Amino acid sequence: MIALPLARMAVLVATLVGIASGVMAQTQDQTPSQPTTLTVDEFRRDLVGIPLCGTPTTGPLAGKQLCTVHLPDGTAIVAGAGLVVRGVWEGDMGKICRRNAHDADDKRRCVTYERISPERYRNSDGVEFCLGPCPN
Repeated sequence: MIALPLARMAVLVATLVGIASGVMAQTQDQTPSQPTTLTVDEFRRDLVGIPLCGTPTTGPLAGKQLCTVHLPDGTAIVAGAGLVVRGVWEGDMGKICRRNAHDADDKRRCVTYERISPERYRNSDGVEFCLGPCPN
């Protein structure tokens, strides 16, 4: 058995604890976490003013990559697939509601968003988004 002075032993233990903590942190970072649904405040803080780009799998624009930017003034712009559509958005009862600028209020569509990784999100319609533009 090797005898070490107490001070040296303390440094060695602290070093080993630090290494173990780093390994554990890396392991936890690689483990996928559960998706978390964003609150309206989190949506405003994290996603307003940033292009959310994704490809719907259903509807008239299925298979076409679209990017939506929700602006701080309550307007939204959807662009892609040869179109640009302006609309309005608002938070309502934990959901993000959007409609075309000239549509009546009853035409709005409301969805929730969840974070599935640091730069990927999914809405309650099942469309996955990246903070755009997305890599191919």
